[in-house]
Amino acid sequence: MKPSLEKATVPRWVVKTTWILAIGLPIYVLSIGPVVKLIDEGYLPEATAYLYLPIYALGYIPGAQQVFNWYIFHVWNVDNGGDITL
Repeated sequence: MKPSLEKATVPRWVVKTTWILAIGLPIYVLSIGPVVKLIDEGYLPEATAYLYLPIYALGYIPGAQQVFNWYIFHVWNVDNGGDITL
C-alpha cells in the first residue's frame, strides 16, 4: 500500500487515557455530592473527604465555590449548617 493511502493511527494508550479522562474525571467531580451526603449522615468517616482535596482547591477560583455549594446543599440536600471543611 502506498504511504499516502495508509490510515493514520493513534496509539492505544492515548485512546484509553482519553476515555478514562472523559468519563472518570466528571464522575470523580460529581461524586463529591453523594460522598458529602454519606459523611453528613454518618455512613462514611470524615477522613473520606480527603479523597477530594484536589477539588477543594477549586474553591479558590471565583464562582467555583458557589457552584459546589449549590451542588452539595441544593442538589444533594446536605444539611450540615453550610460548612464543608476538610
